[in-house]
Amino acid sequence: MYEGVPVVGDYQDPYQFYYYPDRPHLAVDEKGRPAIRFIAFKADLDEIEPGEDHAAGFLVFDTSLAWSESKLRKVAQKIQDDRKLDQPPRLSPLLYKGGTVRVMFLDRTSEVPSDDPDKDKPKDEDEPKKERWVPFLEASGVPSLYGENRAIFSAMLTKEATSLLFGAFEGFMPAGVIYDLTYVGMQRAFNVHVEADWEQVYHYIREQFSADLIFFSIETDKIISELEEKKIVKITASLEGVGDEGMESEFNNVRKELQQLVLDKFFKSAVNPNKPDENSTADQVIDTLRDLGRLSLPQVGYSRKELDISEIRTIEVDYTVTRAVERRISPQAHLSLFFEDYNLTRDQVVTVVNGKDALWDEVEFDISVNTDFTSEGISAIAVDVYYGLPLANHPENLPATWSFLLDKTNNRVKKAAWFNPEVGHQFRYRYTVFFAPGSIPGAQKSLSSSWQDHEGNLVVITPSDLYQLRQVEAVLTRNFPFDRYAQVHVHLQYKDPKTNWVYEDSALLDQQSLRLPLALRISRDALADVNYRFTYLRSNGEKIDTTWQTTASDMILVQDPLPTMLAVRLLVGGDRSKIANLLVDFKYEDPENDVFESGSIILDSTNLNKVNEWKIPLVDPHKRRYSYNQTLIDTDGNMTQTGWIQEEKTTLPVGVIYTQLMEVQPELIGIPLSSRGLEMIKLNLKYKDSGNNYTTETQMQFTQPGKGEVWRVPLKKANLRDYQYEVIYVMKTGFERKVGPISSRDTFLVISSIPPK
Repeated sequence: MYEGVPVVGDYQDPYQFYYYPDRPHLAVDEKGRPAIRFIAFKADLDEIEPGEDHAAGFLVFDTSLAWSESKLRKVAQKIQDDRKLDQPPRLSPLLYKGGTVRVMFLDRTSEVPSDDPDKDKPKDEDEPKKERWVPFLEASGVPSLYGENRAIFSAMLTKEATSLLFGAFEGFMPAGVIYDLTYVGMQRAFNVHVEADWEQVYHYIREQFSADLIFFSIETDKIISELEEKKIVKITASLEGVGDEGMESEFNNVRKELQQLVLDKFFKSAVNPNKPDENSTADQVIDTLRDLGRLSLPQVGYSRKELDISEIRTIEVDYTVTRAVERRISPQAHLSLFFEDYNLTRDQVVTVVNGKDALWDEVEFDISVNTDFTSEGISAIAVDVYYGLPLANHPENLPATWSFLLDKTNNRVKKAAWFNPEVGHQFRYRYTVFFAPGSIPGAQKSLSSSWQDHEGNLVVITPSDLYQLRQVEAVLTRNFPFDRYAQVHVHLQYKDPKTNWVYEDSALLDQQSLRLPLALRISRDALADVNYRFTYLRSNGEKIDTTWQTTASDMILVQDPLPTMLAVRLLVGGDRSKIANLLVDFKYEDPENDVFESGSIILDSTNLNKVNEWKIPLVDPHKRRYSYNQTLIDTDGNMTQTGWIQEEKTTLPVGVIYTQLMEVQPELIGIPLSSRGLEMIKLNLKYKDSGNNYTTETQMQFTQPGKGEVWRVPLKKANLRDYQYEVIYVMKTGFERKVGPISSRDTFLVISSIPPK
């Protein structure tokens, strides 16, 4: 034993040694931490049923039989010094043929693996025994049988056993681990050592016996025994094994072989003198056989040899036999020693889990939909909910924790998750609204929200946060002059500038049909403006066409196109909260009838949401064009002025967004193009704001006289409204004639169909 480590040498290799295992101790992980944990669970008393255990313990640990590397290095050095080896010896753990491991805990011991699965099987498995201390105890059964011989153990303890173990950390702990290991080693079975001086043996036999004396085997055995007693022949024998391990029969055979060696050396075979002569009579033979039967003598005997001096020598024989044998060892230790090895305290080993700990808290998520699926034309709503990492750590492609599909029969769902203290009650959700076929027309069949942050357990989804149902109705006024206009053709149109989606409807209104409704679905952030124009059909067959006008109102009044009074109503659009004051100046000029009118309307927070109207009398009801100028002061004190703008609308949109908008209404007048040999007329419009590095342009084509499409230009500077236009007359011959570019700021741009000469 070296440094407290039992060591055995190899049978053949003088540099190979095997060491016995250490007592069981705790194994460690890759960071050097003892592999043990005792979890004490205390249930929430408000949540357990009567008769249920409200506390339990769970013990899990790993054991090892390995010696430390430092100790093995010391052992190797000691062996080298003790055996005077010229190089360090090799140390290896014993090679185990088999083994088991058990754990004892209070009143229970774990089972060892059995080759017969039915062995020790309970007679009545339907009535398991209720354990008071340890309901569950389990060991790996077989250690690793290589390396550190690691084994794992686990136990579930009742409340009483948990309390007992919890209080026993400072003293002896009633638990232990027992290994049972089997290995194979070489053991000396017996040894026989013979020393004989042939000269003394020969002189002794010569003095005692004559050469012609006949001996039998019984007497030779006696002679050899006497030689041993007188120590003339020394036979030293040791039988070291037990039973079969000692090889007793083999030992006896070896001893006889050595005796035979002495016999052969000093004696020679001789015929039995009592054997009857072949020529004897029958009576003589019978008498001799009778004597042999009585004496039980063998047929052949021995007589002493005469030896010369060359044959008398000294002999020494040493005979040793070894044999492979199985050995069992049982390293064992109590759990208390495990803690002493690493100076473990209760706080380092025990984790107390409370039933009221935040770890066991649940967070519920209740999501519902606030909508009328039928009237809104909604088929279903898909909802994704995320609960996990804190908001700062959210990945770009956020994975959904739950996904639901809600409809009119299932418009509410609840879910629960383990509460994360780092996240709290912060959820993220998103949803997609799917519209049913045949629902109110819209640019898209579905609309999706982005991820929404939410604090709390209850979420109410309002699908209309993604869209708005735009309902506009054109209505003939009560005092409409049907005597002058039998019918009015009303054309309503909506354009979505983001998606270029267009939806329109038209109808003839008369005394029996006074209304034209228009319903559509648009995005929540889309402009709500609807375009409209009227064609009045007079009784004499004449028509009066109005220009396209825009309104954000829900009602469009169809009035007399030529009233004796011009009434212009102001409609404030856009974000009204940014307006501190808005001054709208008006002027109207009819020089032929000596009419010059002007006026102003001042808007502020007191009347922004009210109806404001400017009215003037008309002499010529066909002359309805006026000019206006907006002066806007926002809440930051900034002033914006548009300059004078021509207009014919009776509902005039004003406000922040309209100060930054310029509209040009081109109109081609004159004779048909074909009469002048024209194929078409091209109109190029260009707007340039050099100060803001902004340029936009468009081209319109006319194949006949009439009004073109309104050119709308978003402005960077409200009063910079000058633009350039160029007119290209395309002849049928392929030649072109150009007019311009010409600078203008007219809202109503009039172009002649007659090409220049």
